[in-house]
Amino acid sequence: MAISVTALGGGKAKRADARTAIQRLERIAGGGRRAVKAATPDMLAAVGIAVVQAPPASAGAAKEETDG
Repeated sequence: MAISVTALGGGKAKRADARTAIQRLERIAGGGRRAVKAATPDMLAAVGIAVVQAPPASAGAAKEETDG
């Protein structure tokens, strides 16, 4: 979508068009955001981070510890 800088700055652009143009400019100025991927054990191992996988705790074991 092309919008005139003069129309945008002078308030002559339609509200919806101005909002879209400003959001696009802010996204470009901020460098854009990329979706963050969750690290997998393979990714962590590739950068030298050790990964230890523990078996899941059972619900009964957790209750016994708190009842003490």
